[in-house]
Amino acid sequence: MQWTLGRFKLDQKHEKTMSKTFETNAQKALSLAEGLKKNYSDVKGLGVSEASLDSLKEEALKAIEMTREVDSMQEAISKRRAEANAQLLKVKDEAMKLRKMIKSSFPQEKWAKYGLMDKR
Repeated sequence: MQWTLGRFKLDQKHEKTMSKTFETNAQKALSLAEGLKKNYSDVKGLGVSEASLDSLKEEALKAIEMTREVDSMQEAISKRRAEANAQLLKVKDEAMKLRKMIKSSFPQEKWAKYGLMDKR
């Protein structure tokens, strides 16, 4: 199923990344707006305006767009976190090599001179 209104589009790919609760609520709102719009002659006497239906649809689609943006940000954060973790591993490995070099080359009393605060 795909809903469109101007630049807003809800497609299958993004339905999978939204939380189930949000997806259900957004789909219900969009379905309600469309259903009422198709049968507007039956509900216009109830005080429902076409403008309010258009507004409901637009707001639901805006919320979906915002969720997509958040999903995209979360994906970027996840990738960046993995990069940062890999960088930290490199730093730790290099520091470990240097610590071992200092520990094996100098007596413990001189380690602090080289910035090594280990006790053993």
